[in-house]
Amino acid sequence: MNADVLSTKVTEGIAVITLGSAKRMYFDAEMGDALTENLQEFAGDPNIRVVIVTGGTPGYFNRHFSIPALIEFAEAVRTSGRQWP
Repeated sequence: MNADVLSTKVTEGIAVITLGSAKRMYFDAEMGDALTENLQEFAGDPNIRVVIVTGGTPGYFNRHFSIPALIEFAEAVRTSGRQWP
């Protein structure tokens, strides 16, 4: 896993998931997939007692969602023909 996307560390039953880095302070589909994968992995591990999710840049959890990813999502919804209430 690219550490700019996500990194993990497990110590004495405590799993820490760090999202992003100083180079990458935005959330996108790649990060979402990696987060989901790691949470599922930790959920199935009886040795993990707690999971902490933190940001990879001091002072920030996550700045924003990737704008290109939002545009891609919006286009997919638009072309799907799905009607929103």
